[in-house]
Amino acid sequence: MRSINIRTTQNVIINYDLAPLRDRFIALFLDILLAFLTYLLTIMVVTRFSIDDDGAFYAMVPYLMILIFFSYCLGMEIFHKGQTLGKKIMGVRVLKLDGSEPSLSDFVIRSVFHLIDTYLCIGVLGAIFIATSEYGQRMGDRAANTVVVKLNISGAFNLMDILNISTIDEYEPIYTDIKNIGEEDMLVVKNAIIKYRDNPSSANAQLLNKLSTKLVRLLDIREVPKDNLEFLKTLIKDYIVLTR
Repeated sequence: MRSINIRTTQNVIINYDLAPLRDRFIALFLDILLAFLTYLLTIMVVTRFSIDDDGAFYAMVPYLMILIFFSYCLGMEIFHKGQTLGKKIMGVRVLKLDGSEPSLSDFVIRSVFHLIDTYLCIGVLGAIFIATSEYGQRMGDRAANTVVVKLNISGAFNLMDILNISTIDEYEPIYTDIKNIGEEDMLVVKNAIIKYRDNPSSANAQLLNKLSTKLVRLLDIREVPKDNLEFLKTLIKDYIVLTR
């Protein structure tokens, strides 16, 4: 499986697996199916209640499916952090190449390019670009500078794996405010710990120190921890207990 290294705003490099073409195709199929069901429901409602006396609605029927799919993809990706229902089921998500959240204009560009990538060529052009480009980008991704990555659906269990927590049910959290920190931020912490564990260099130690300093400030912790590694591991453990 192809992967990509993305450097976050915290200067942490996270390795993501690129979403395979198969997963993206299944996600797209599920999204089209949902849009098609919405299309049929709309037709049935209009027909049943005869709310289109002048025929304007039926004049736009050939374009209605495209409009529904465009609106669905755009709305879902905007309000669900780069995931449509199909993407969520398949565990994939849209990200910027720099690891940041795509903007509204990025999502609009991706949705508009579906007309070229998907509709005009039955998805063939999009599949070719995804299969042959370095980062698995269709034309819409290239235009918006985005990439579709594979997410680990059970992120909390991955956090647990690196801590080997065996008595978590009996554990009493120390830093309870950590539950207000986002899961993506905690995954950044996890990756920093793994990097240090695999390569305890001064650069990685400095990274742990920066993360610790930032989290101490965010959590309003008065006593600065002496051991950055153990402090960050404790935060992850607390986060798992409080958010599972």
